[in-house]
Amino acid sequence: MQKDISYQLNRVDLNLLVAFDCLLRERNVTNAAKALFVSQSAMSRSLKRLRETFDDPLFIRTSTGLTPTSKSLELGQELQHILPQLSALFHRNQFDARKCSDTFSISLPTFLGSTILPNLALDLFEEAPDVNLIEMAAKSNPYDLLDKGKLDFAIHYASSLDQKYQATKLGTIYPKLFVRRDHPLVGSNTTLDEIMRYPVLAMNVEEDHKQAFNTPLQQILLELESDKRPKLRSTQTHVLMEIASRSDAVIFGMNALSSLPDFDRRFVDIYDFVDSKQYHVDLYLLQHQRTFTSASHQWIASRFSELLNNTL
Repeated sequence: MQKDISYQLNRVDLNLLVAFDCLLRERNVTNAAKALFVSQSAMSRSLKRLRETFDDPLFIRTSTGLTPTSKSLELGQELQHILPQLSALFHRNQFDARKCSDTFSISLPTFLGSTILPNLALDLFEEAPDVNLIEMAAKSNPYDLLDKGKLDFAIHYASSLDQKYQATKLGTIYPKLFVRRDHPLVGSNTTLDEIMRYPVLAMNVEEDHKQAFNTPLQQILLELESDKRPKLRSTQTHVLMEIASRSDAVIFGMNALSSLPDFDRRFVDIYDFVDSKQYHVDLYLLQHQRTFTSASHQWIASRFSELLNNTL
């Protein structure tokens, strides 16, 4: 069956393959047309030609959009390998960042975005002035968006065994407690129990369905047999910093916070969990195999990795 599918794909106009791939991702003729900047009627004609070529409906119209047939899904599996190879043929020349005009989207926790995106954006102004970045909130399951091409990269707390995703380990984060530099606890040899008597401000990571980031504080309080709860959980790092700078509150944060601009001038860490491996969380940069052979994607991925390796 796989050989038959490959033979049929080889007989199809490249534009039709691109249209089919987009229809499979969008599951909607109108949205696919918009994604490829063509008219809806042109996309409908492409779908008609695809159906004739493969002698199959390919998609069944339903109230929620297009549902792919089994043959359509088989074709999609083949395209996952063919389109990246074709893309590589057209991009064999040496990559030049100054000539790149791509737009890259990445989902990541807000506190990481605050640490790496300012420096990355400033670097890109000089190195790749026509490149654009889109930051998206961290997703508990980024794979669907990666599959549909709506997301180029995701910084995630779990790797993937599926070969259609590439997972590059970026580093490890672990809890650290911070206070303002003139806090009463600074300079004293305090215990964790004493620190926790002060108001606690905690970071909250969006859509953390496995509680990989949010659980450490709960575990620590449980070990201290404390019923204390954070006075505030926020995804906005600067909100926590503003409150802590004007009070005796303690920020229950991560080691990466030290890389924020001006953070070390305003705050000092008074306790960390670097030796408590049970609280450590590995971070990975995920991307879909669709972009494995894209020189521009590999270049921007290396920039993400470089900045995060220096941060964590």
